[in-house]
Amino acid sequence: MSLKSANTDILLQLADVVNQLSDADYTRSLGVLSGNTIGKHVRHILEFYELLVNSAETGQLNYDRRQRDLRLEVDTDEALRRISTLDRAIHRMDLSQPLHLEADLSVAGAERIQIPSSFARELLYNLEHAIHHMALIQVAVNSDFAMIVLPPHFGVAYSTVQHQAH
Repeated sequence: MSLKSANTDILLQLADVVNQLSDADYTRSLGVLSGNTIGKHVRHILEFYELLVNSAETGQLNYDRRQRDLRLEVDTDEALRRISTLDRAIHRMDLSQPLHLEADLSVAGAERIQIPSSFARELLYNLEHAIHHMALIQVAVNSDFAMIVLPPHFGVAYSTVQHQAH
């Protein structure tokens, strides 16, 4: 499986779960998520991907500069539309294009660093980041939404799936 198709797989798994939730369930505050919602985790995943896709214009990427678009937290149709848009954009990406990753390592916002990276590296990071948040969504679904059918290996890293198969 290629890096791009692996991300398609993850995004389709996420879409599958989002598609099974009503907006009310998507936005329900859940104790198992410390009061957060599935929608907040989906927004977080998608905004990281959007930042990566949009960084093609400048070659600069900073995950701290998320929009925090509340529509992604409350509207399953909007989340599904953005998942589809992201998947198409990912398949158009030049994975060899270099990027400058910027991060701030302080609470005060005064210690910026720049790290050389590439679209391929950051796409792999987004894949792993999505799986991590999908694991939290899996916990929420298993706790509060028995009617939801999770895709096989939802929220489980590929290396863990391989390890468990042996």
